[in-house]
Amino acid sequence: MDDGVHLAADLYLPATLGKHPVLVSLYPYPKDSRMGASIEHARKYFAQHGYASLLVDLRGTGGSEGVCRLDLEQEALDAAQVVEWAAAQDWCDGAVAVWGISYGAYQSLAVAAQRPPHLKAIAPLYGHTGRREEVTAPGGCKLAIGNASWFAMMLTLDLAPPTFQDHEGRWMRVWRERLRSLENDGIRNLSAFYAADDGRPKGIATERIEVPTYIIGGWRDFYPQAMLDAYARIAGPKKLLMGPWLHRFPDLATRAPVDFLHELRRFFDCWVKGEDNGVLQEPNVTLYVEGSERWKHEREWPIARTQIQHWHLQPSGALGLAPMQGEDSDSYRADPTVGSSSTLPDMIQLGVGYPLDQANDDMRSLTYTSPPLEQGLEITGSPEAILQVALEEGEELQLIAKLNAVAPDGSSTLITTGWLSAIRPESFKCAEPGERRKMSEYRISLWAISYFLPAGHRLRLAIACSDFPFIWPLGTNPSIKMQLAGSCVRVPIVPDSAEPIGGPVLPIPDPAVNRRPWHVPAEPSIWKIERDAVTDAVSVEIGSTSDLRPPTGASVRFQQSAHATNPAARPDAAAVHCEGRFDVTLPGGERIEVRTRSRFTRDSAVMNGEVTLDGCRLFTCVRR
Repeated sequence: MDDGVHLAADLYLPATLGKHPVLVSLYPYPKDSRMGASIEHARKYFAQHGYASLLVDLRGTGGSEGVCRLDLEQEALDAAQVVEWAAAQDWCDGAVAVWGISYGAYQSLAVAAQRPPHLKAIAPLYGHTGRREEVTAPGGCKLAIGNASWFAMMLTLDLAPPTFQDHEGRWMRVWRERLRSLENDGIRNLSAFYAADDGRPKGIATERIEVPTYIIGGWRDFYPQAMLDAYARIAGPKKLLMGPWLHRFPDLATRAPVDFLHELRRFFDCWVKGEDNGVLQEPNVTLYVEGSERWKHEREWPIARTQIQHWHLQPSGALGLAPMQGEDSDSYRADPTVGSSSTLPDMIQLGVGYPLDQANDDMRSLTYTSPPLEQGLEITGSPEAILQVALEEGEELQLIAKLNAVAPDGSSTLITTGWLSAIRPESFKCAEPGERRKMSEYRISLWAISYFLPAGHRLRLAIACSDFPFIWPLGTNPSIKMQLAGSCVRVPIVPDSAEPIGGPVLPIPDPAVNRRPWHVPAEPSIWKIERDAVTDAVSVEIGSTSDLRPPTGASVRFQQSAHATNPAARPDAAAVHCEGRFDVTLPGGERIEVRTRSRFTRDSAVMNGEVTLDGCRLFTCVRR
């Protein structure tokens, strides 16, 4: 880099000699263990189809020098330099594309906004643009288990050594420098993620992106709205694929898997190699419609023929198309345990996260349900709940709105969710006594979805003040009054196109292909939900184990878990406890063990770690 820091990378080249276009991926997860294992199949696939593949450890991670400070601006500058460095190598033909999943997707978007001259295309999967509402605080509410598990995972990876053990000992020097920086500078910058305004840039200026972009997202991922918002703002040629997926590659999905590498290759062949392969003649948007379980093609997003239906809150928990008049209202005492049946943030790639039956959460929420539908409805877009609410008791308020589909048998399926931090203690304390129970209008944006409700099903709006463990509960359980008049949910309905929009059939992954060649069989993932029948306290536990055998000759086991607890009567005591283990036997025979334990609450974090080398304690750290 310009400041003298050296970044470590792996290069895969096609078997044929000569110059090739290059696909770059950049991550803070080590290329020689966790991240390398995730994309090993992909980089070999691309090399077999004429692309060089460059996987880079971001500064201060893996085998790279420097200090990782979660400085997104610095990372974008580094990524742009990597693009230009790759373009200048004798194995590159001067054309470079950047692609990646999650953090790698952010890098793709960020580098495109930098506009390095040799960047020809990008392909971000399941990413975000760095805005606070996308990363740490949807609707201003503080994320709980997702943030906690990610920070805990990063601490474990930060303490772990590079597993590529060169004979010159560079790996040890880089590792010792990283441990020294953790000792001197602290474990990341947690305070920024707990502040009301973290002071970071307001996100990537995606309107500056002019290179062709292929965005892939999942309706059940952590960033569906972020990917769609980015798509809408990008100025250059663009393509969108949205499936019913969690935070993992589409070819590993348990629902509607797609051979996405085949689709990316066609996109890169068109825009990087300049091949006329029909991509330019295809519809730009491909969506999976949950409920009807089908793929469909569209020409744009948002869809131009969308119609907005207003479903109004009505007495006796009804939801109807007729608006209400008068002073009718409903009261609700917040239950801080609502949310355990909802979609979990699949931040640590466990493969869990699809929502369970919502009946238990519905019972603990304020619900409004429509009559059985006379004809099916396709909801495609971003719904919005408009609620007239007064805070009756308590000093702070957050509102969670969920759209559910209720089947004839009574089962309730989550369609989508929205969050809003409505009243904060500082603003409430300044209010005049007469204003403390004032009815106010709150607008809650729900994440985008494509979902079909068949005839005979009912639409339900569930309103609560908690969505735990996705977000932190409030310190106390407020009481609210919901005024029916003026309260509704705006639902985007998409009728069938007058003329069906044709497009290619998405390829299904070949089951004979090993897409995880570094992995060996390990223990199954954990997803456990428990509720105390006496105290009504709820706990959610998730965890995973990965055993890896990378070609460096190392043997790696990576374990992580997160356990969220929430006492119903004392939501201020809600906490997430995380544990991480990284055990590696290096090619030279050294055995290194990393152990981390962390405790997170709504407003604080305590993280500690220990490293041993052949049984001898090498390093310990504690941060608050």
